[in-house]
Amino acid sequence: MSRLPTISLISNWTVDYFEDGAASLYEFMSSENVRSLANWTFDRRRTEGWLAWLQKKFDLPVMNNVECMNYVLEIDYVPYGAVLVINGREFGAVQTPFRMDVTDFIALEDNRIAFRVANTEGAFQGIRLVAVPCE
Repeated sequence: MSRLPTISLISNWTVDYFEDGAASLYEFMSSENVRSLANWTFDRRRTEGWLAWLQKKFDLPVMNNVECMNYVLEIDYVPYGAVLVINGREFGAVQTPFRMDVTDFIALEDNRIAFRVANTEGAFQGIRLVAVPCE
């Protein structure tokens, strides 16, 4: 039997900074690319009252000869108070380590995972989707 994929979600993100209380989350200053969340830190030019919106787009791999597959999101660590959003659905602040079946919230293509993070200390570690066969 072939090994089921684990999809790393730690690299290739974008970040936008905005002031807390902005009329819309989409009133961002500018987008910046983030190679890896493992190395990302909050922009110190942004003072208290600023938030970061980190997001990543991804597709699921095509899996031949598999009838049913579930996907579990696993997160080892996020900065304190980081709010998780998957495809527009907010799941609230994440407490790590975090593990949740997200099968019902993702699709084969055009997925978006995001975190809203306050100006705080902390880093991201180990963000991945684990493929699990249906029981």
